[in-house]
Amino acid sequence: MQFLQSRKVAIAALLLAAILWSTAGLAFALITTVDNGIARSGYRSLFAAIFYIIAFRSLPKMETGKWFKFAIVGYMFATTLFAIANTLTTAANAIVLQYTAPIFACLYLFFIFRKPLPRYDIIATAIIFLGICIFFVDSVTLQFSPAMTTGNVVAIASGAGFGFLAVSLGKTTTPRNVVTFGNIANVIIALPFMIMFPIGSLIDLGMFIYLGVIQLGLAYLLFTFAVPKVTPLELILIPALEPILNPIWVFIFDGQTPSVLAVVGGVIIIATIVIWSVYKNRRNL
Repeated sequence: MQFLQSRKVAIAALLLAAILWSTAGLAFALITTVDNGIARSGYRSLFAAIFYIIAFRSLPKMETGKWFKFAIVGYMFATTLFAIANTLTTAANAIVLQYTAPIFACLYLFFIFRKPLPRYDIIATAIIFLGICIFFVDSVTLQFSPAMTTGNVVAIASGAGFGFLAVSLGKTTTPRNVVTFGNIANVIIALPFMIMFPIGSLIDLGMFIYLGVIQLGLAYLLFTFAVPKVTPLELILIPALEPILNPIWVFIFDGQTPSVLAVVGGVIIIATIVIWSVYKNRRNL
């Protein structure tokens, strides 16, 4: 049992969660009969909520603390806005821009929790922001379209939600209940859109079941398992495998190719995350 409480197991759980998260872009790209992002989020969350209720053999219990409710809101923003972004911009853009989350997490920790930030956290965040700027300028100038630009902004907002989720989850007693309630809330909000955009094929139904049970449900179960064992920034930055794998899956199976500047910006972001993680881990040894 002590092995299951170790930080290394938590890191392994985060990396596995990242692998599962990374398949979202491809799975969303294969869906053909539901074009609305809110409806897509609702269907995915519906199957995720069913998965959690069956897996835990009980309905979730609401905590009284404010951070439990804040974490639910963060989860809703992260998951719903990501699904919407995938309908407006490329999968590569959506996933890499969602990784503005570390920037927002640093801001939350400093301004809300008054927690001093180490210099290496600030430097890493600044470099990541530079990579995001390169990525974002590319999408605005070289691939300009109102839909893509809107999708990029929505993806960044999803990152803000993900960052807020990471810093607030550690202040809850049962993180897994946060994601269960978050999925139920997503379904309630998306219900009118789900009625207007019904699932029209068995392939799409299978994709939504996969997205809900595996890509979202199992991945966030691993994510919440790691919450008590790592810091909020580690909770976001250790799953750095996700933005690398996501465009790879989409490129291999769907032919979406990110532009040169998008690749440069992505490399800057991923390299910074990896170096930051290694450096911080050695300091903590």
